[in-house]
Amino acid sequence: MRYRLSMPEPHSHLFHVEAALDEPGAEVVLALPVWTPGSYLVREFARHLEGFTASDARGAPLAWERIDKHRFRVRCGGVNRALIRYRVYANDLTVRTSHLDGSHGYMNGANVLVHAEGRTQEPCVLEVVPPPGWLVTCPLDGGPTEFTARDYDELVDSPVEVGTHALLEFAALGKPHTLAVWGRGELDLGSFAADLRRLVEHHGNMLGGLPYSRYLFLVHLSDRRRGGLEHARSTTLHVDRGGFSPRETYLETLSLAAHEHLHAWNVKKLRPAALKPYDYSREQYTRLLWWFEGATSYYDHLVLARAGLIDGQGYLRHLGKGLTELWRTPGAAKVSLEEASLTSWVKHYRPDENSDNSTVSYYLKGELVAMALDLLLRRHGRSLDELLRLLIDRHTDGGVPEDGVEKAVAWWIGADAARAFFDAQVRGTAPWTADLALVGLAMRTRPADGPDDEGGKPGDPDEPGAGWLGADLDDDLEVTTVREGSPAWRAGLYPGDEIVAEGGVRMTTKKLQRRLADRGSGGTLHLHVFRRDELLPLAVQLGLPPDDTVWLEPLPEATPAQRAAFKAWCGAPHPGEPA
Repeated sequence: MRYRLSMPEPHSHLFHVEAALDEPGAEVVLALPVWTPGSYLVREFARHLEGFTASDARGAPLAWERIDKHRFRVRCGGVNRALIRYRVYANDLTVRTSHLDGSHGYMNGANVLVHAEGRTQEPCVLEVVPPPGWLVTCPLDGGPTEFTARDYDELVDSPVEVGTHALLEFAALGKPHTLAVWGRGELDLGSFAADLRRLVEHHGNMLGGLPYSRYLFLVHLSDRRRGGLEHARSTTLHVDRGGFSPRETYLETLSLAAHEHLHAWNVKKLRPAALKPYDYSREQYTRLLWWFEGATSYYDHLVLARAGLIDGQGYLRHLGKGLTELWRTPGAAKVSLEEASLTSWVKHYRPDENSDNSTVSYYLKGELVAMALDLLLRRHGRSLDELLRLLIDRHTDGGVPEDGVEKAVAWWIGADAARAFFDAQVRGTAPWTADLALVGLAMRTRPADGPDDEGGKPGDPDEPGAGWLGADLDDDLEVTTVREGSPAWRAGLYPGDEIVAEGGVRMTTKKLQRRLADRGSGGTLHLHVFRRDELLPLAVQLGLPPDDTVWLEPLPEATPAQRAAFKAWCGAPHPGEPA
């Protein structure tokens, strides 16, 4: 298949596509994917396709019919070449969709490029026709405007950026890398590229070299966005234009880049057997997303510590915040990591106001379980680094079977010990636990100091104890989530309610926080809320804040062996080390 992608009127948000298929036979079925790998949700990309036509090489029309929501049957009658033309509306700026306007064009192939059923393993050519003055950046071989892919999988795994974006080239472990940035923001390209190089080199050294010939970091800067999507030779990162300062915010941006880059191994080189080959027409179910996303999430901050970008205490603060979020998720006691992975297609990418009560993120809990698994393996003289290398050695070709991770763990620690861990932490909903003593740590819990307390550090002993409401509110005091079993839950405060007054006095966020502190546990809030435009009175008896705020405390009496194990684990000195 040969594709020609043009954008004659960028302000229309329409990509124009011409696809030429050699030797189509008597008839051919052309299909547009319903999902894109790395984002496990059926997104129905065909809803944006319009103006479909078919002809032979001389322009004579070919008969065609739409079979279903995303497929077309073309009657070719044995012509040597079928030409397919259509347009795709692209006005959705995310890492998993496509976007075209007067400033740039961004194409994810699965959203835009049809394939011939039964012929996805054939070579593909992509020609991009940019508007005057725009350049084309793509991780495929070729260029500057024509690229080749070994098959359809590689084609749609290679996003295209067209525009006037900034470019910077750098080398890491002897291979070329490109940083491409679209959008305005306070970004020092050179410093960012230098930090990316440190992350890339750590990953490559850990896993025996880089699995690609070159790599593209494609960064989109805009407001209030954060997200990434992995590809075999590239990643697209959406970053808030202010995501490079202060330092803590910049580290989150680096962790996002580290996460998506590690996917070049743990999702692209190695992936679940259930996703081999890709079926772009339907969901493909696996119970292993906790490993492929959760273990990758574990490394995205661990690599920052190992690369010297954060210290040991900074890494522990990150883990404490994650544990706090897990402790505050009632759904973690209901849904296992395996079930959360399997139901990703209907739950993770479609969260609602009750998600925290009904499920758990396989990113969040998967990261923390991967940490616990790492410490378990280290107790036996192994590590998660070695486990990832073992899985790559065993399963690159055929994919990881559903029991592949557990069997690899059992190889080192025995079947009974592996089964006990997976029964509790992966297949079950037992409370999270880890061998923290191995690395000279202890887990502590306390009540939150206030609604903005994310955990990760000891509390403020001088902070007055506030009453617990158990509801999350946005800046306009609209209820976004009500925690199951909380005072707000029992009183009948609903997601979507807008708190307007307490005790007959108009409320703001700060005023409500003061009321919570003044009333304390056992006190009562006399609220007025708007619910579906009706003003309703509501009394909420506040409760005692639960011990759901977590931090990891370095043991001051840690032994030399514990301190050495800590440094071997995260690359930083034990925080309890004498100055």
